[in-house]
Amino acid sequence: MGHRFTSTALAALMMGVTTPVAAQSVDAVRAFSIGAGPLERSLPVFAQQSGLQILYPSALVAGRQSPAVTGDFTAEAALAQLLRGTGLTYRQSRPNVFVLVDPSARAEAEAEATQLEEVVVTGSYFRGVDSPSPVTVLTQDDVARQGRATVAETLAALPQNFTGAAYEGSANTGADRSARNSGAATGLNLRGLGADATLVLVNGRRIAGTGLSGDFADVSNIPSSAIARVDVLLDGASALYGADAVGGVVNIILKSQFDQAESRLRVGGTSDGGAEEVLVSHVGGFNWSSGSLVAAYEFHDRGELRSEDRRVTSSADLRPLGGSDWRLVYSAPGNLMAQDSVTGSYRPIFAIPRDQDGTGLTPADFRANEVNLTNQNQGQWFLPHQRRHSLFAAARQNLPFGFSLDGDIRYTERNHTLQTPADTGIVAITSANPHFVSPVGATRHDIAYSWIDELGPALSEGRTRSVSGALGLNGAIRDWNLSAYVSGGREFSSRTLSNRVQTTFLQEALGSRADIPTTTFRTAVDGFFNPYGDPANTSAAMRAHIGSGYSWTDHTTTVASANLKADGSLLELAGGPLRMAVGVDLRRERFETEGENFLSGVAPRIVAPLVYERDVSAAFVEFRAPFVSAANARPGLERLEFSLAARIEDHEGVGQSTNPKVGLLYSPTPDLLLRASHGTSFRAPALRELFTAYALGPTFLNRGGVNVLAVVQYGGNPDLRPETAASTTAGFVWTPAALSGVRLEGGWFRTRFEDRIGNPVLENLTNVLNDPALSPFVRFVSPATNAEDRALVQSLLDHPGNFNPTVMPVTAYGVIVDNRFVNAAAVEVEGLDLSARYRFDLGAGQMSVDGSITHLLTNDRQITDASPNEDLLGDPHFPARWRGRIGGQWLRGPLTVGLIANYVSGGRDPVGGRSIDDWATFDGQVRYDFRGWGDGLSLSLNVLNLANSEPPFYDASRGIGYDAANTNALGRQISLQLVKRW
Repeated sequence: MGHRFTSTALAALMMGVTTPVAAQSVDAVRAFSIGAGPLERSLPVFAQQSGLQILYPSALVAGRQSPAVTGDFTAEAALAQLLRGTGLTYRQSRPNVFVLVDPSARAEAEAEATQLEEVVVTGSYFRGVDSPSPVTVLTQDDVARQGRATVAETLAALPQNFTGAAYEGSANTGADRSARNSGAATGLNLRGLGADATLVLVNGRRIAGTGLSGDFADVSNIPSSAIARVDVLLDGASALYGADAVGGVVNIILKSQFDQAESRLRVGGTSDGGAEEVLVSHVGGFNWSSGSLVAAYEFHDRGELRSEDRRVTSSADLRPLGGSDWRLVYSAPGNLMAQDSVTGSYRPIFAIPRDQDGTGLTPADFRANEVNLTNQNQGQWFLPHQRRHSLFAAARQNLPFGFSLDGDIRYTERNHTLQTPADTGIVAITSANPHFVSPVGATRHDIAYSWIDELGPALSEGRTRSVSGALGLNGAIRDWNLSAYVSGGREFSSRTLSNRVQTTFLQEALGSRADIPTTTFRTAVDGFFNPYGDPANTSAAMRAHIGSGYSWTDHTTTVASANLKADGSLLELAGGPLRMAVGVDLRRERFETEGENFLSGVAPRIVAPLVYERDVSAAFVEFRAPFVSAANARPGLERLEFSLAARIEDHEGVGQSTNPKVGLLYSPTPDLLLRASHGTSFRAPALRELFTAYALGPTFLNRGGVNVLAVVQYGGNPDLRPETAASTTAGFVWTPAALSGVRLEGGWFRTRFEDRIGNPVLENLTNVLNDPALSPFVRFVSPATNAEDRALVQSLLDHPGNFNPTVMPVTAYGVIVDNRFVNAAAVEVEGLDLSARYRFDLGAGQMSVDGSITHLLTNDRQITDASPNEDLLGDPHFPARWRGRIGGQWLRGPLTVGLIANYVSGGRDPVGGRSIDDWATFDGQVRYDFRGWGDGLSLSLNVLNLANSEPPFYDASRGIGYDAANTNALGRQISLQLVKRW
């Protein structure tokens, strides 16, 4: 269905008018003619014939069958008759407004239903309509049932979502090929098309972005206690919502009414250690005759997951797990390296002996044809320590003449700390250093070295502050609904990387340059750095001097919007009114960045503050044409409805784009709904993608098993074109009258995404020199033998944007890699979704079973027009071929017991050809709702991954033994949650 929470009334929904329903006595007798069938179809007819407003979450009525109601009844008697045998009852919240409830369900489900005064439909501008595109809905009850702490975690676990990008669990493992998630955020990435291609809305309004490009939304910044529900539209929707809605839309609906209070305490951790968490929240509100107020506070603290806490991350030597030894040649003590002057590649020729202090070495002590290796995972954290405070408040006030004013404001502060890999590199040491010794009589050597023992891991510390708010006015004039709002949001994120090697100070300590007068370090007093011996012998003063490198960056993303919309009926068709919605959007986007680094040079290098901004304007229209409905249904044609939407959008400096979308709803029988949609979408380049300043830096890359020093170029591209896509869906919803409580939903989808903006090099940086598809971005050079190459490399080293130009001489470089933003990839994704729900009595209790599975049929990518088409199905770090879950929940009185099975299909390692196993895990929950003295108190025990199953082994070249894009290494997670409703 297109919506899951419904408010039906004759005037408000069936006719598309928001003026109050004319006051009618509930005791008045009137004629009813409602056929037997699915309750979710009968209720709108009842609302039309009774003039009452009925509030209910559609998940409550889905799969239930209602009897026929024919004859003269009072409205209340007719409602009672309609609900006979459904297991539901009702209560009156105020004149002409009734709320449907399940007597056996939880109190919070009832409260949730009463919050909705009008429908907010994701996938349409109209209230109370079905969407021709698939929509999945999550509520707080879904979060609780799945045993997760936050809505962000629950959304990330959706089978249709891909956690290989914009997710903290993949950001530090090499699985996130975009490398944009600098703030340990949780974004959403529907269908794996990119987090920047999934539009996240709050109450239908845009929020500020996060990440290095400010191009995706951090849903972890939104307090879960303030959320009423989340609609996930699984289809491109640029015709309705504009740019970014290529892969789909996630609309987070916040509480607007909450006439009670609720306190929540959750504590948990993992059975193997790490990721301990505490969550405390409180939400309260009250209603008055013409308005409401609700406020919430939430605190969440989640500890880190250290590499040594899990077998699959403890060591890059994966041989004990059946894999390869991926440890690095950068070690302590290190290895003497030789450079090929033609290819620029380095290879180890001698290992420095271990267990000695680096003094008294002779040429004979060096070990030819041996290699020292270091575990680069040592000391790393693969999940950061996160701490978050969130505040939320919303209010609503009815105004004269049928208008209402509503507003909300949110503030979140989130801090994270993460230990990242220790610095490694090639140290150039000469005979100017008193510790210098050569096994071959040379006067200079290059040593592959790791500072893991001297300095330990590098440290990443970040802070995010997010503030958003909106103010809206709603009402009706002459049977046309009018709504206007202004909204704004700003997200500030900063990150500092410290405990880094300062390469100029290192050269000073090595004796490669004279003492720097602006520092207190003196080689005559503090000694020379000795890379030949045990790092434990390095003095504290030497460590502090060499390890004083740092960098910091600040990013601020701002969005301000104004929207005006009107919708109403144009004329009457055979099946109901032809409805039209029309409106305009105005938006200003702003991205600011500044920073500083002190990785080289004698003084910090300031990154000049940069500000990018643009205006976006749009106009949109949507039509709904019901040709056949309950009023004129016939056998084989119970319902026929078409929809058409279009949007024209102008991005300053980029240009215009027009995107249409058509939809079809058809019911051949009362219990079967068929639907289909087709539309085009686009995403304009993000401001950072267009305008980021040109920058360069050195890194070592693999070429045929040896290391090559590369100059990597970074920066924006003002010539970028918008990304474009075409999306098609087709599906069905079946609620068979013969199987009460059953709901089956399925669909097919296909999206073709072209001119995808990205950094193809960064997405495969570890193998860029060996991948023929990336050859347009690679230029091999030989500055030691070619004067033209030498001049080119020197010009790059001299460029002011080079953040570490003196780490190696010009002749050490062997390749130039262009990692600037380009329109490159074409992506095609095709697949099937299937979900089912069944409710029935079991023993003395009630049982509900539901499941959802996604199967990818196609996941193809073409990096450039000249590149071959790549089949990515089953490849690690790309969406899995199969992903799904099925769960059951049994309720008897105050006791609830639940079990959920999760499944992720395996695949193949495209490099080694080795298969990767499937992964199945089970989650369990036991919940007890106290009664009597403990009325309103509930206690839950949640266990994720009951069997503590390790993720399937993947022999990743990063030295991490699992596919972090599709699985996780948390293991068994146990939590206790206490909830008190006041």
